[in-house]
Amino acid sequence: MSNQDQPPPNPSESSTTPAGPLYKEAMRSLKLDAEGVVMLAHNGVMRSFDGTYERNVIDAVAFSPAQIKSFLDRFPDPWTQETEDKFRGVDGRNVVNEEALYQPTDDLRPPKYTEEDKIRLSKKIDEENRKLRERVEKEEREGVDVAAKYACGRVTNDYDLSPKEKV
Repeated sequence: MSNQDQPPPNPSESSTTPAGPLYKEAMRSLKLDAEGVVMLAHNGVMRSFDGTYERNVIDAVAFSPAQIKSFLDRFPDPWTQETEDKFRGVDGRNVVNEEALYQPTDDLRPPKYTEEDKIRLSKKIDEENRKLRERVEKEEREGVDVAAKYACGRVTNDYDLSPKEKV
C-alpha cells in the first residue's frame, strides 16, 4: 500500500497532535529557524517558517481547542472580538493532510518581508524594547512588583472560543 493509499492518521495518534491542554508542550516540540517566525493560523495549526522570503514551513503542530485558547489567553496583544470569532470552534487536529500542514495557502502564512522590511521591523522592535525597559525601571522605582506584572506565561486575556448560542 503506497502512502497515497493509506487513510489519514487518526488525529489523536498523529505526531503533529500534542497531548495535553496547554500549548507550551507543543511549542517545545516545534522545530525552529533562528531567523524564522512562528504563527498560529486560523485553522488551528501552529507552524514554524524559515527566515527566507518564501516562508517555507519547517514544522507544524495541530492545536486542540484548549491549546488554542491557552495560547491566545497568554498572547501579548489585547483581546479582540475579531480574534475570538476567527478561532471559535477551530480544532487544528482536524488538519491531518500532510499537504495542508506543510504547504498552506498564503492566508495561513505570515507576510513575506524584504530585507528593508526586516531592518525597519528590527528598529521598531528595538524602540519598543527601549520604551519597555524605561517603563519597567520607572515602575521599579515606584515600588511596583514588576516580576509579577511582567511574568512570562501569565494569563492576559480570557477568550471564549465555545460555539455561539443560536438565537
